Amino acid sequence: MKKRWRETFLLHSESNEFKEKVSEAKTIIATALEKYQKPYVAFSGGKDSTCVLHLVLQQDASCMVLHWDYGRYYIPRKVHQEIIRNAKILGAVNLRIETSVKYEILGRRAFNVLGQDMLGKLVPQLIKEGYDVCFVGLRVQESPKRKRRIQSGKALTKLPEIFPVRSWSWMDVWAYIVSHNLPYLSHYDLYAPIIGWDKVRFTTFFDPEFDKLGCSNVDGVLMWKYKHI
Repeated sequence: MKKRWRETFLLHSESNEFKEKVSEAKTIIATALEKYQKPYVAFSGGKDSTCVLHLVLQQDASCMVLHWDYGRYYIPRKVHQEIIRNAKILGAVNLRIETSVKYEILGRRAFNVLGQDMLGKLVPQLIKEGYDVCFVGLRVQESPKRKRRIQSGKALTKLPEIFPVRSWSWMDVWAYIVSHNLPYLSHYDLYAPIIGWDKVRFTTFFDPEFDKLGCSNVDGVLMWKYKHI
């Protein structure tokens, strides 16, 4: 991250507005930890889940951290290794990595595996194991769809979801990361100069689901060596 952007985010971290949002997030987490017995944090490796993971582990260092691996065709192994390394740097001691064999069998033809194998099979298993709530790094500002999901209060499964950074802006997210000197994927430093720090996001690479956003076009330029694995 260039010095100018780092200084911008540090300056924003000193604002009362930002401090109030961080305080709100901490209260949301504390309330959930009092209400539920066995929570876990969903960690994708992206910037939003990075903030949520750090916030939760500050209050419950033993909280289980769940990472869903989309496989080498959607997430290059070098990137995946960075995700796991960052999780451990953030303090994850109870890290659980789950995936589906469909990713290896079908490659980039593996559609809706998350819904079928993660939401449809893994989450019910987690409920059987006693997990009763999930901390998720979704924000209202991200998209109308996610805004409706957060505001409706309806979880995707029978497992309740908590959104600690739901009211945060993209500026708040980066201000938290920079001001706390948190590790983040090098992907962002590669993509942000082209897309913008306000629009850059971490998604599965060369994924047809995101073609409408032009993601595959940018992937083809910046991640070209992973296109034909």
